[in-house]
Amino acid sequence: MSFYDLLAMSLGNLWRRKLRTILTILGVLIGTASIVAMLSLALGMQKMIMDEYSSMGSITQINVSSMGESSSGGKLNLDGLLTDSNMELFQSMEHVESVSPILDFGVNLNQGKYNGYAELMGVDQSVIESQTLGEGQMPGEGGGSLQVLAGNTVLTNFGYMMGDEYIDYYSTGELPDIDLMKQVKQVQYYDEYSTGEDTQETSDDNEDTLGDDNTGESDETADDIADTINDMDDGSVTLRVKITGVLEGGPDDYNENSSNLLVDIDSLKNYLTKNFGKDNIPGQPKDNGKPLKEWVYNSLIVNVDQSDYVEDVMSYIQEMGFEASSNKELLESVQKNVKIIELVLGGIGMVAFLVAAIGIANTMMMSTYERTKEIGVMKVLGCDMRDIQKLFLAEAGFIGFIGGMVGLGFTCILSAVLNSLAQSAGGMNGNISLITWWLAVIAVVFSTMMGMLAGFFPARRAMKLSPLAAIRTE
Repeated sequence: MSFYDLLAMSLGNLWRRKLRTILTILGVLIGTASIVAMLSLALGMQKMIMDEYSSMGSITQINVSSMGESSSGGKLNLDGLLTDSNMELFQSMEHVESVSPILDFGVNLNQGKYNGYAELMGVDQSVIESQTLGEGQMPGEGGGSLQVLAGNTVLTNFGYMMGDEYIDYYSTGELPDIDLMKQVKQVQYYDEYSTGEDTQETSDDNEDTLGDDNTGESDETADDIADTINDMDDGSVTLRVKITGVLEGGPDDYNENSSNLLVDIDSLKNYLTKNFGKDNIPGQPKDNGKPLKEWVYNSLIVNVDQSDYVEDVMSYIQEMGFEASSNKELLESVQKNVKIIELVLGGIGMVAFLVAAIGIANTMMMSTYERTKEIGVMKVLGCDMRDIQKLFLAEAGFIGFIGGMVGLGFTCILSAVLNSLAQSAGGMNGNISLITWWLAVIAVVFSTMMGMLAGFFPARRAMKLSPLAAIRTE
């Protein structure tokens, strides 16, 4: 029996019993739709988690911070600080591609009745260039201010007191009427290392620098800001900033830098040195009252060439006495939990599929009883017993294949509807349901194979029937 004959006879036999075939296919449809829908939800959840962790930083990055400054008789332990020397040491490690320092300042922002806060972070220029700009332009050089790129959620950190109640975005749902790029010109940092002393030379430099600003401010405003910069009696330091742009995203779109003020670290170091002098740089510790010869950073980003080596490099850094962490650790833990959810959801869908397989087996078994005489005639005419088995397996396989295809199509429509509802009503950015190409292929192949497996024993019975007994059957 040729393949074409086998195909034609199988479809013809199924079509002769339309209602029973349709009901059996319906069972396979439900089973396929159930298992694909469950797995698509798990895959969608996994994709959303991966995207969220990707926005928080690469899984090949290691965040390094100091264990804390230790001293003996006022002398600092330089080995425990993140300095340029330690940067070179990390850079020389095997599998380390690059090391990027971070200067971090927790700053206050004031505008009218509003008070806000943010993290002013000096980072490598490549980090700034990798950000997605929402409005304005990328920071550049020029003027006496720090060119800054603001995060998209900075405005949510502004608020004001009304009596005993603090009014902010999270209590009202409304952003303050503040234009970051036009209205915010300075930030305040409270320097724990400040001695409250300034040299006249530094003061003169500040006034000269501020007078060269190209932002269109009056001389009176520049003098006021210069006086504020030099007023460090309470440990506060005022830094002039010019916010040139804001990151893409809304007030509820969170990522690694959404609440930060990003500035090129080289520009930040030059600004601090020029305005405060090498002996009184804000945020820099001193050794026996003397400034260090190297910059001390709040943290370092160590970029590893492959994710497989992240744990090895991180362990080596920790052995050196530094704190080290990576998104890879947390991501792997989350992925394990997602795998468990996938197994649970897949198991629920598999139950429906097993019910459908039993339905196929029942349909094919009934078919062998109804077609006993037909089987006997085929055997008397010399038909190969293996062809009889193939015929029944093909019929069962077609039921599984058609049910799988229709079930997959139904699930794709359902998935599109769920994603649309989640994005419009739930405000989600990603897809809650994700049907990948390999999931679609596996679903159809699996339903076909399950159909053939369910029809194996009925086909086996048809093959072993005695020809004479089959012909005598009424």
